[in-house]
Amino acid sequence: RIGHCHCKDAVKKPDGKGYGWAAMGQGIIDWAGQFKALKRDGYHFAVSLETHWRGAGTPEESTRQSWAGMKKALQEAGAI
Repeated sequence: RIGHCHCKDAVKKPDGKGYGWAAMGQGIIDWAGQFKALKRDGYHFAVSLETHWRGAGTPEESTRQSWAGMKKALQEAGAI
């Protein structure tokens, strides 16, 4: 059973060795698909945006951009 979901996105590093953080919705994770699956399976607990990505200059702007991507994925999944 899943009781909490931490959400962040990632991209492969240019050299192909490992991963780096990305704004939600800009990486390799299909978050709309993940949220659809959680909804389908009856998940009704928290989802938390993890703000590790700092590519937008300031922490505040990076968080705004990641929140916009997370909100879009939740909307696409019919979760909000």
